Parts: sequence; C-alpha cells; structure tokens
Amino acid sequence: MTLEKNILKYLLPFFLLLMTAGMQAQQSVLEWEAVRPVVLEKSPAAQQARLFAEQAEAALLRARGGFDPKLFAGYESKQFKDKTYFQHSESGVKVPTWAGLEVKGSYLSAAGAFLNPEESLPANGQATLGISWTLGQGLLIDDRRADLFQARIGLRQGNATRDELLNELVLLGAKAYWEWVLHDNQLNIYDKNREQAQIRYQALRESFRQGERPAIDTLETFIQLQNRLLDVNFASVERRNAALELSNFYWPEGRQEPERISAYSSPALTEGLYKNYSETEMEALVQVALDRHPALRNYTAKLEYLEVEKRLKNEKRKPELNLSYNLLGSGWEFFPSTGAEGAAVFARDIKWGVNFSYPLLNRKARGDFQVTKVKIAQTRLDLQQKQVAISNKVRQYANELNTLSSQITLYRSITNNYRTLLDAENIRFSYGESSIFLLNTREQRWLEAQIKLLKLCSEYRKAEAGLNWAMGTL
Repeated sequence: MTLEKNILKYLLPFFLLLMTAGMQAQQSVLEWEAVRPVVLEKSPAAQQARLFAEQAEAALLRARGGFDPKLFAGYESKQFKDKTYFQHSESGVKVPTWAGLEVKGSYLSAAGAFLNPEESLPANGQATLGISWTLGQGLLIDDRRADLFQARIGLRQGNATRDELLNELVLLGAKAYWEWVLHDNQLNIYDKNREQAQIRYQALRESFRQGERPAIDTLETFIQLQNRLLDVNFASVERRNAALELSNFYWPEGRQEPERISAYSSPALTEGLYKNYSETEMEALVQVALDRHPALRNYTAKLEYLEVEKRLKNEKRKPELNLSYNLLGSGWEFFPSTGAEGAAVFARDIKWGVNFSYPLLNRKARGDFQVTKVKIAQTRLDLQQKQVAISNKVRQYANELNTLSSQITLYRSITNNYRTLLDAENIRFSYGESSIFLLNTREQRWLEAQIKLLKLCSEYRKAEAGLNWAMGTL
C-alpha cells in the first residue's frame, strides 16, 4: 500500500502535467486575420460607426421628399340665423418639378347667399390646371434642389465618416491584439525558462546529496528558480490584462459580451516577414493615402457641400420674380366653345399673376455669399494641411518600420549568439570548467535578448497597423 501511495505521489503531478499540456495543445491560435473582421463587423463601436451612413441615407430620403406630390383639401362654411352665408371647398394636387416649376390641379366649389362676387363659380364648380414658375431667384437652384444635392454629398460624407471611425477602431484593436500576443509569447518564454530552472535545481540538489556540488550552488540555483517563478507570475498578470483589453474589441457572433481570450493561444511573434520599404514604395504608399484616406474624402465632400451652398447663396442675390398661370374650367370642362382658335384659347378663361421683389441694398444675401466663400477657403486650407499631415504620417511610420526591421534583424543575431554562448557554457559546466553563477548569467542574457526581440517584433506589428491606419486602409 505504501508503494502504491509513493507511485501515486510521483505519477500524479506527471499526469496533471500531461493533461495541462494536452489542453494547451487543443487551444486554437487566434490570428489577426480572424480578429480584424470581428472588430469591423460585430463590436458595438463598429455598429455605431455604421449609424453615420444610415443617418446620411435617412437625410437623403428626407431631401427627396421635397419633390413629393402633395394632396390638399379644404372646406369652409358660415351659417348664421338659418342662413348659409357661404360655402367654399377646394381639393387637388401639387407636383413640384426639378426646374423650379410647380404644377397644380384642383377643383373648387362655392355657394351661399352672401358669396363674394369674385369668388363666384359655375354652378357645377370649377376645375383649374396651372403652373407656378420661379423665373428670378430660384430658377437655377433653390432650397429643395440644394437640399437634395447636399444630401447626396452627405451620403458620401457619412460613408467617409464611417470609414474613418472604423479605421481608428481597427487601429486600437490591432494595438490591443499585438500587445496580447507580446505578453502571451513572453509568458511562454518565461515558463520555459522556469521549467529549465526547475530541472537544473533538481539536478544540482541531487549532485549536492551525492557530494559532487557545494551547497552554495544549490542555493544560487534555487534563487534563480524563484526569480523565474516571479517572472512567470508577473507575465501571467500582464497577459490576463492584455487579454481583457483585447476583449473590448473582439465580439464574436452571437455573444452579448466580449469573448474571453483565455481560450486561445497566440501565434509566434518572431515569425513572419519584417520588411524594409524603399523610397519608391514609400511614395507609392503616400499616393494610396492621398487617394483613399477617408478623412480626405470627408474634406472633399465637405468642399462640394459648401460649393452647393455657395451656388444657393449666389442665387439668393437675384431678384424674386414669380409667375403663376391657371386655366379655368366650367365644371370639369376646359376650352369651351368660345370662338377662340389656336393659342388664343390659352388667353381666355384664365387666372394669372406676376410677383416681383428685390431688397435695394441686398446686404443679407451678399453677406451670406461672402461667409460661404470664406468657409470654402478655410476648408481648402484644412484639406491641404490634412494632406500634408497624412503624407508625413505615412513616411514616419514607414521610417519607423525600416528602423525596427533593421533592429529585429540585428537582435535575431544577438539572440542566437547569446544562445550559442549559453550552450557553450552548459558544456563547460558539465565538464566542471564553469560555475553556476556564469551559467545563470549566460541564461539571463539570453532570456533578456529573447524578450527584447519580442518587444521589437510587437512594436513592428503595431507600427505596421499604424502605417495602414495612416493610409486609411486598415
């Protein structure tokens, strides 16, 4: 029974270790290519960004409503002391058109003992068909057409604003992702070094028991193991916090809260391509940014919006001249037999009018026009400034990537050299030609080099995301 307990005592940790390793092996690797579409599609911030485009579509629908046909009807009557003084009714439809012309068809009826003579109508009522036409101010553009023009531009503006917000969102998500990858890779390295320190400590303790090593070596190895346990502890906390930060952006399908990242493992950070950008490639990236960046598209749309406003303000400097013309029928009959022929029939049985007005100084319209011109000048300057800022930001990120690429190449070599020194020190130590102090020092330098290389790779990936953000293509 004692033998079985001893066997169980030593085998249980081994089985637990195998189970843990099996669970880790089953963890799927969470790649950035899988995270990015989730950030773009499912996160609440992405859905909020899409509301700008939906709002612009609603504004376009409202502007189109300015050209909707309109039904109207009205009835008025006065009864006093058993007498019907008058009864008026009118119903019809108005149809606005693109050229500032409004077509109107209606039917009127009137009756009563005290009806105003000018409101008298045929006994069977009167149908009318007419137009109202703006010939002065509003002929080329008016408020309705300006609203529609600006709403169409606003749709592009809403799409650009959406893309700009999504661009910012994916940048934050990418930084959180690569920070999590960094800490997950660091934890793996610290844990492997902890395992190595554990093996070395047990070996040296056994050597001490057999009288081959002094007690001081055992103590120094134990201190190294304690440091490695502390490294793992700190790295584990940093990984959990980085996973929580990433979970703010990673919302998979069907979940009402951010996914916990602990179910996934990270890709190897030191693998992959870390390229340099030539001057030609850099300038090509700048051109892509100038062509596609949503912030620049937003400014361009804003300029077009103001140009429409400028046209409208310029139109309002003109005098108002409005013409109305209505054909009058007898009941529903137009052009009764009156002896008139040809175009003369359009001069009989009609109601028409002309209205004209113009402010003598017209300072309000001229002031509004000047204000809009100033807004356009300001927006053009803002656009130029934004173009310069974006171009420089692209070049800055490309320069940073080139520097980091060179540093990664150099530090790969440094890390490999530290590993070579550690391997050589292990051989010397096995032959008794080195000390545990030197071995621990070599291992510490190799560990620091690995962590430094990981940080450089993480900074490169973040700068790579920053480059795509600066180009507006993230």
